[in-house]
Amino acid sequence: MKIERIDPPSWFAGMEDTTLQLMLTGEDLDNAEITVRYPGIEVIGTERADSHRYAFLYLGLAACGAGTMYIDLRKDGEMLTVAYELRDRAMAGSDRESLSPADVVYLLMPDRFARGRRHATAGAAGRAFQPSARCGGDLEGIRRHLPYLADLGVTALWLTPVLRNNMPETDRESSYHGYAVTDYYAIDAHFGTLDDYFALVREAHRRGLKVVMDFIFNHCGAAHPWLNHPPMEHWFNHRDWLEGADVEGGRLPKTNPKYLQTNYRLTPTVDDYAAEVDKRQTVEGWFVKTMPDLDIRNPHLLRYLTQATLWWVETAGIDAIRMDTFPYADKEAMQRWLRALHREYPRFKVIGETWVSDTAFSAKWQEGELDSTMDFALFEAFNKAKLEDSDEWWSGMNRIYHVLCYDFLYENPSLTLAFLDNHDVNRFLGDFDTYAPDKRALLLASMKCALALLLTMPRLPQLYYGTEVLMHGTTGISDGYVRRPFPGGFPGDSANAFTAAGRTREQQAMHRWLRRVLRWRKGCEAVSSGATKHFIPCGGIYVMARLHERSTVMTIVNGSNHAATFTPSRYSEVICGAATATDITTGRLFCLTKPVRMASRRVAILEIKRG
Repeated sequence: MKIERIDPPSWFAGMEDTTLQLMLTGEDLDNAEITVRYPGIEVIGTERADSHRYAFLYLGLAACGAGTMYIDLRKDGEMLTVAYELRDRAMAGSDRESLSPADVVYLLMPDRFARGRRHATAGAAGRAFQPSARCGGDLEGIRRHLPYLADLGVTALWLTPVLRNNMPETDRESSYHGYAVTDYYAIDAHFGTLDDYFALVREAHRRGLKVVMDFIFNHCGAAHPWLNHPPMEHWFNHRDWLEGADVEGGRLPKTNPKYLQTNYRLTPTVDDYAAEVDKRQTVEGWFVKTMPDLDIRNPHLLRYLTQATLWWVETAGIDAIRMDTFPYADKEAMQRWLRALHREYPRFKVIGETWVSDTAFSAKWQEGELDSTMDFALFEAFNKAKLEDSDEWWSGMNRIYHVLCYDFLYENPSLTLAFLDNHDVNRFLGDFDTYAPDKRALLLASMKCALALLLTMPRLPQLYYGTEVLMHGTTGISDGYVRRPFPGGFPGDSANAFTAAGRTREQQAMHRWLRRVLRWRKGCEAVSSGATKHFIPCGGIYVMARLHERSTVMTIVNGSNHAATFTPSRYSEVICGAATATDITTGRLFCLTKPVRMASRRVAILEIKRG
């Protein structure tokens, strides 16, 4: 017998759920007799694995405290003993805070943000950018730039997955994105070590920045040891297409009639009329051949993944979770995971990726335990409206208005994650560097209008890294072109956009404007908790107000391609007799007693103080 690892690698006394599942991985573990030596431990039982490499042990921890317990395995006259640590919790689960509508989330890809001085992993330095290869960004690089992020005014960092991704790689292809996990308890060596991640979270917290961890339960990477030696028969969906293949050698069949790929159609998950064949293909089909679909209906696998998330909360102190491909996984199992998480951490927030451009779909998934969904309907509206003239019915700012009209469908719209772009879609500025000067100017003005609305509407706003310095690109050739390295984050970069001196005039103007808005937003109760009232776009003008007992915030957007007039009398119910307000984007006074002519794509964020 041999023990190579135990998952979780450690656990905690005093958890609400006092049952612990230990998954032992090694050699010749089948049919081993397992006992435990530790005061107060109850051995609930063992579960037979379908491979000699695994053994499952279930323990009751209700009557024991922190310390070191010993696990004895006996088989065929042989005895093996391993030590296992139970730790004290850093704090009660009910004391852990999480995301709120007062936060602004900054999404970054560790491989593409910055490289630390100490990290020696090879990357793109000295060679041309390869969109699907590693660039060499790491956790140390992010940690070194926390002062920049805190100064910008964001309050939370969402890192795309940092868990180990030991997938086969070449100079042109890699799993730099992190979505093919091969170890749920380890940090990918390309990014650093477990201690590097802990240090990043600690330093982020010290600077007032929360950390969102990206997880994937729907699938893992094909290089995960599980694929070659599944712990149980029903650990994966439809693994039978691999019979006879050299999985361990990393060579999967190119074709096989038994292979079932997802249809990428998420509507069957909420459609009362959906055919079973469609639902099965959505949920059980593999995302791609290199990402095996996990069968989380298996209670042992679900507990394994549940304990993994709890372990990261307890050991690293993460503040929230973003769950990738949320509707692709079995809904009932995901709800059980959410209930277990909220039992331990009542305030903890989970953001689910729900990629359908329909408010009703996203709102449906927020029913029950899921705290937040990603607002793809609003994303689509922003990107359609950015170059449109706002007519009196459907175009331009009317698109934003109509999406928000359906907020009654959400249990909590203010926690819904809103965004202009992210790592899976075209950046808001598209192919900005190829545009004529007049179109560039129009896009820059439109982006300010969109950002002003994003940061003042009843949503949890998310910014994509580099937005503040006009990073752009499209996914037409490869997703990598919307995931370019942040300028200045890597050796040999020709410019350093982390500094004012390294930015172009256009970049500095946007950075200065966005920084001003973000830093003001951090202390604005009207935006974080005020009531919302908006007005049908009229004459190209769209107005959204956030009302609080001490202040009112009005975001005024001229969403047309020509000058338009803001007429205060139309908005008297939120102006409430005020004569002037401060436009926080400029620091200047804005008149509220007579009509104001606003230039094309002009935006003002007005703050009216009371009392």
